[in-house]
Amino acid sequence: MKRFLALWLASGLAIGCATTTPYVGYGPHPQLTRGAAVPPIDVLGNVLSLPGKLILWDWDFNSHAISEATETTLITYLEAKRLPAFEDTIYRLNQYAPFEDLRALVKNRHVAWPYRVLIGLPVTLLSDVLLPGRVFPWGDYYNPYTNTVHLYSDNPTIALHEAGHAYDFANFPYKGTYALLRLVPLMDLYQEKVATEHAINHLIALEDRETEFRAYRTLWPAYGTYVGSYVPMPLGSIAGAAVGHIAGRVKAKTRQQFYQRMDAALQAPERYFEETTTPSRGLD
Repeated sequence: MKRFLALWLASGLAIGCATTTPYVGYGPHPQLTRGAAVPPIDVLGNVLSLPGKLILWDWDFNSHAISEATETTLITYLEAKRLPAFEDTIYRLNQYAPFEDLRALVKNRHVAWPYRVLIGLPVTLLSDVLLPGRVFPWGDYYNPYTNTVHLYSDNPTIALHEAGHAYDFANFPYKGTYALLRLVPLMDLYQEKVATEHAINHLIALEDRETEFRAYRTLWPAYGTYVGSYVPMPLGSIAGAAVGHIAGRVKAKTRQQFYQRMDAALQAPERYFEETTTPSRGLD
């Protein structure tokens, strides 16, 4: 989700370090930690995120106010998955915690130290310390070098997508190499696809249909921005998002119709069987 708002960068912004408060959302949960609300910074972050909100057509993107409902959905995913590396992942909800992130970089035993020093340090300094998503409109993202997910959107499908990245990395034996492979062309498409599939499959398992439909309408346009970036044309990412919006809405409608047929079959199986197996008659 970080790619969107690389489209433009606000300059001359002074960031105030948001002090943290005890976790007050759903939970408490040992992997989640919440930043303190700082209205001037949160409003500024919302304004700077307007291009991303328009690209995704979602006002909750980078809203800097994460609801209990979004946290609840995220926690269901954390409780459903059991892998050591995944259980070590920290989720920062609208939180700026540079010292904790640097400490996590040092202590992350899941990524070999050469990767953490040569790549992880500059990445963490740039995205988590100097130009943090707490203000700058990078969107939600997973940092594999610190094994930390940074969330700013009140959209449960985005939270599940980023958790899907963490789970994808937890399944890979050589996590530093897997992170480095993202520099290989088209590898980002694979990793984004896997994270989205993890999110949607979890929603299907939960039987949370409305959020599943929202995932198609949100994550497919987001994926389109990555695909569009490979198209040699101006504003390719935006064009890709437009295609993703169309495909996602068609998919959501198709799934909705599938569930309607399934519900009809479960409620009146004999009648449904007759209606679907009786051949239609032509004109005499």
